[in-house]
Amino acid sequence: MTSDTTCDLCGEPVRDTAYVCPRCTADTARYLTDVVKVASEVETTVARLARYSDRHGRGVPEEREPGEEKMPNGLRPTPLPFEPGARQRGDLAMNDIVTWARHVAETRGVPATLPGPAFGPLCGSQGVCRHESCSVIHARSVPHPVARAATYLLGNLEWLRYRREAEEAMTVLSAAGATLVRIVDAPPPLWYAGPCYTLQDDGGTCMEELYARTDDGTVKCPACKQRHDVFERRVWLLREADDVLAHASLIAAALTVLDRKVTSSMVRNYADRGRIQARGVDERGRPVYRVGDVRAVVAEVARRSTSVAA
Repeated sequence: MTSDTTCDLCGEPVRDTAYVCPRCTADTARYLTDVVKVASEVETTVARLARYSDRHGRGVPEEREPGEEKMPNGLRPTPLPFEPGARQRGDLAMNDIVTWARHVAETRGVPATLPGPAFGPLCGSQGVCRHESCSVIHARSVPHPVARAATYLLGNLEWLRYRREAEEAMTVLSAAGATLVRIVDAPPPLWYAGPCYTLQDDGGTCMEELYARTDDGTVKCPACKQRHDVFERRVWLLREADDVLAHASLIAAALTVLDRKVTSSMVRNYADRGRIQARGVDERGRPVYRVGDVRAVVAEVARRSTSVAA
């Protein structure tokens, strides 16, 4: 028996009334399974891509008060933007997954937010099963919200493939999963240590960008071969960032790269307790805080913890 129905994605015959074939659905399921595994790592990975420069990676002139310290040529890096591609791609991919989870939940009337304990038993399958009950149990045990959304979608793919929007959904979800996996699986990047700024014999200044590994003691300029102390570079970059205003996730990721482990929830908790004050909002309406204020609180908390431990 033949069928005139074909898969909207691959064009192969479909033996039922679905818009997407089981094979393409399984491909999407594999991507969503990967999302469940890597979602919590994306923010940390993007943090390792943090760099203190403008989009060209060069210093920008800035006026300062008389007597205020400045680097050679009166330049300094513009602090706190991330490597733009990773941040933007990660945000869009996560948003796509959550948006489709909400669409399915609203259409089916099955809540995508699944509070409560993870009761069992599970079906025992070692792969991706199609049981909605297993999906609920798995989702309740996953802490990251995007991982929960992906887990929820895994339990609804079989329903989704019979929907007219199946092709769009599977395409977007597969692309989002692939994006997040690429971000996490990227080779460990070097953190940006600023321009070299070494004065040359001809009177010029070396503007080669420096990148260091986390455990490096010094970093060598690939152009002029001058070596720079990594610790001093970190101190300088942190000092330059103190007056910058940024949202909690950006501050947390940048301080994790250059100073010590900080999470966005820590920053928000400091604000809730009145230890830091919001200085406005960014273009997305998120509260922004002064980096130096956050650093001061983090340092104070660390000192108290050390005292208690002693």
